[in-house]
Amino acid sequence: MTERATSSLFRSPWQEGGFVRLVGVVRTLLRLWPRLENRFIDRLVSDQNRRVHAYLRGRTPQTLLLIMPRCVKKTGCHAPVQKTLNQCLECMECPLGDVAHLCGDRGIRALVAFRSHIAFALARSEQPDLIIASACRDRMIKALRSTPEFPALLAPLTGMRKMCLDAGIDLDWIAAQLDLVLPAATPGIQDSPRIRTAQNS
Repeated sequence: MTERATSSLFRSPWQEGGFVRLVGVVRTLLRLWPRLENRFIDRLVSDQNRRVHAYLRGRTPQTLLLIMPRCVKKTGCHAPVQKTLNQCLECMECPLGDVAHLCGDRGIRALVAFRSHIAFALARSEQPDLIIASACRDRMIKALRSTPEFPALLAPLTGMRKMCLDAGIDLDWIAAQLDLVLPAATPGIQDSPRIRTAQNS
């Protein structure tokens, strides 16, 4: 990768109103069959990820935005993860600890923002070259609709203890996506991409 990625160059069908409306119609028709709707969403996400991987060939993202659902944070945790994941490095009682280590191993700084509208606002203000996100299927569709101009690699959550509580994420998948643009290295390397971590609702 030699050329810096520029989100304004990214093109996706999610930037077309007709495509977004069509997806909405299909989802409405599939609501009576949740498994089919989930398979439809998974196909949309798979197509998006292939599109982004193709876009990244020959480009080096300089700014990354890592978005996680708020329900990944352990119930009852009071760590100020909206500012830093440093406390998570010692805790390791929820996936945020693993994410903190993934960031630390790559010498990147993580900042966290609550609620999806804040994450989307952060994307627009930071203008990241790449977004890496994990969320429930409905929120992934919301992200694709809300920030279609940004290349975003997406993965569904791996499960929840209860609705919107103690969710799991595919850490191997997140690590693999990070390795595409920034392999694990000594913290503090000078030319590593800047990463903002937004904890989504």
